[in-house]
Amino acid sequence: MSSFRARWDDLPEREVLTNNFRTAMTGKETGVNRIRWIHPTVVPTHSHPDCEQTVIVTKGRIIFTVEDDEFTLEPGEIAILPRNVPHGGRSIEGEAEFIEIFAPTRIENLLGFVGSSSMPDPDEGTGA
Repeated sequence: MSSFRARWDDLPEREVLTNNFRTAMTGKETGVNRIRWIHPTVVPTHSHPDCEQTVIVTKGRIIFTVEDDEFTLEPGEIAILPRNVPHGGRSIEGEAEFIEIFAPTRIENLLGFVGSSSMPDPDEGTGA
């Protein structure tokens, strides 16, 4: 499989929940999302039976709940969630941004992007 290279700002962004925006890119085995939350944002408690999730905060602060533990994540902080672990979150103020990594990739993350190209065009020099 070829590798891919892209700029987040060149990929389509979709509002997947109120004030919750996703930009997605996926490989054969790993999915990567850039998530932007604009306050107020709430993500209800849920789990992923099909994959492990890593969250890396890059901007702002978010409240994250994992099982019965609630904590604040700030830029540079990371949370790793094994399969089936209940988790959710909410914004604190302003705008927050974080990267999600799913392994293996989740087809559900591409819903809303189907039919629109989210992969770079190799003819435009973005393929690696």
